[in-house]
Amino acid sequence: MSKKKLSNPDEMSFEEAANELDGIIETIDRGEDDLETMMASHTRGQLLVKRCQALLQQAEQQLKSVDVEELDE
Repeated sequence: MSKKKLSNPDEMSFEEAANELDGIIETIDRGEDDLETMMASHTRGQLLVKRCQALLQQAEQQLKSVDVEELDE
């Protein structure tokens, strides 16, 4: 993982988090980093996965509420 300032996953959009996660996976798959860097990347990846899951759950809830509202009309 590069030394640039990382965004807070809790403030990222789904697309931002997913794109960064893709980059982390590619980097780890190449296996060119040292173990410590790969472990930090893995930890960051876990935070990004949690963010993506939370955003997907929110979207699912919104879709369910729209469906229920449409049934009430």
